[in-house]
Amino acid sequence: MSSTPTSTDYSSLSNINFTGGFPTSADLAPSIVFLVIYAFAIPLLLFRWFRRSDRTTLLIRPTIFLVCRIGMLVIRAYMSKNTYGEGLLIAELVLVSIGFLFLIEPVIGCWKLQIDSDMSQEDRPRWVKRLATLLKLTLLAAIITAIVGSSMISQALGSDYYMSVVKSLRHASSVLSFCTVVIAALAAILTSVKFSLDKRGTIFILSTAGCLIVVAVYRMVQNFTTDHDAPVNSRVAFWVLQMVFELFAFLLILGISIPTWFPGDAGRLSRNNTVSAPDVEAYQMRDGQGQPKNY
Repeated sequence: MSSTPTSTDYSSLSNINFTGGFPTSADLAPSIVFLVIYAFAIPLLLFRWFRRSDRTTLLIRPTIFLVCRIGMLVIRAYMSKNTYGEGLLIAELVLVSIGFLFLIEPVIGCWKLQIDSDMSQEDRPRWVKRLATLLKLTLLAAIITAIVGSSMISQALGSDYYMSVVKSLRHASSVLSFCTVVIAALAAILTSVKFSLDKRGTIFILSTAGCLIVVAVYRMVQNFTTDHDAPVNSRVAFWVLQMVFELFAFLLILGISIPTWFPGDAGRLSRNNTVSAPDVEAYQMRDGQGQPKNY
C-alpha cells in the first residue's frame, strides 16, 4: 500500500508491497472492530479445548492464529495513532504475514482424517498420506520464509541486496501458501468423487479452503504487483480480501466439532451416538473382523 508513516522515515521500503501497508489513522476503526470479534471468539475456542469430545491437536494452529491476529490488531491500532519504531513495525509485519498460514494445516488435517474416517486402512490410497506430509512441509516452508523475510526488514532499510532478498522471500511465501491450499482443495475434491466420501465433510473442507484461497490469491497478486496505486494495494482490499475471508475460515473451523465430523480411525463410533446400532452391526459384517468399518 502506498501510505507511509509520518513519524519515521521508511521511504526506502515503499517499493515493497507490504500486506496491509503502513498503518494510518484509517486503520484504527477496522482494527478495533476485528479485535472485538476475535475477543468474542475466545470463549468458543476455549469451549472446544475444554470439551473432551471437541478437543483435538488440529485446534493448535487456529489457537496460534488467534494469538497472532489479536497481537497484530492491537499493534496496528496503536501504530495508527502513535509514532512507532522499527521493532514494532517488524512485529506487525511478521504477524500479518504468518497469521493466515496457520489456518491451512487444519484443512489438510481434516482432509486426511476424512480419508481415515471413511475408508479402512487397507483401502486407503498410499498417496494420500504422502501428499498430506508434503503439503505440511510446504506450508512450513511458507511460514519460515514469511518470518525470515519480515525479520530482515532492518537490514533492508540500508541495503539494496537485503531489500531484494526480502522481496524474494515474501514472493516465495505467497506462492508456497497458494499452492498448498489449492492442492489441498483439489485433493479433497478428487478423493470425495473417487471414493464417495462424506459430502458434509467435503463441503466443510472446500468452504474453508475456498476462503483461504481468496486470501492466498490476494496476497500473491498484491506481493507481485509493481503498481503501488493498484486496487489490490488499497486499504479496503486488505481488510476485505484478507481480514474478512480469513475470519470466515477461522469461524468455520471453530464452528464444528472436528473429532465428531472427522473421527478418524479410533473415534468414528464416538460421534455422540450419531451412528445407530444397526449401522454398527452392518459395518461389522462388511469388515468381517468384528470391527466397524470406517466410512
